[in-house]
Amino acid sequence: MSDDDEILERLRTRPEDGARLLVGAYGRRLYAAAMRLCHNETDAEDLVSRTLARVVQSIGSFKGESGFFTWQCSIMANFFKMDLRRKAANALVFPDELPERADERPSPAEAAAQADDAREVRAAVASLPDKLRAAVVMFYFSGMSVPAIAKSMGEPEGTAYYWLHEAKKTIREKISEKRQGNQHFSHQTK
Repeated sequence: MSDDDEILERLRTRPEDGARLLVGAYGRRLYAAAMRLCHNETDAEDLVSRTLARVVQSIGSFKGESGFFTWQCSIMANFFKMDLRRKAANALVFPDELPERADERPSPAEAAAQADDAREVRAAVASLPDKLRAAVVMFYFSGMSVPAIAKSMGEPEGTAYYWLHEAKKTIREKISEKRQGNQHFSHQTK
């Protein structure tokens, strides 16, 4: 019996025990995704809490047509979309620094350039429209597949592919524009 099978069985037969297993197995992953979708820790915690509660309440409707985590993410995405409609919020929080690769130590100049690049990417992603930003977060930061993203957002796969394509194109354009503006500024100050 897999871990998911055990969690599902417990949720169906002993919901309190199942809920504990569910939180232990998926709480951190859901929270990481929620932090990238929400404006702050409080909203992320609320989103995860509502998602986990809905998973426990709706476990009878899980048919196994998608992965268990994908199903949970689709519930969270639905709550997030409802929150966006209600609050018209569009904030996204990213960590201040991107994780470094193991066993590589960049020079201080390289580290500064990488930090600038990370800030540019974060700013570009944060300025994306909600659906594009959500697709980018799910794909690049939560490791979800395009079919899983499409299912969780209630859209065809082609739409999810299109959103990721448009997001990458928009991010490239925004970064290019910013860098061209910086070059123009540096030539004027010399």
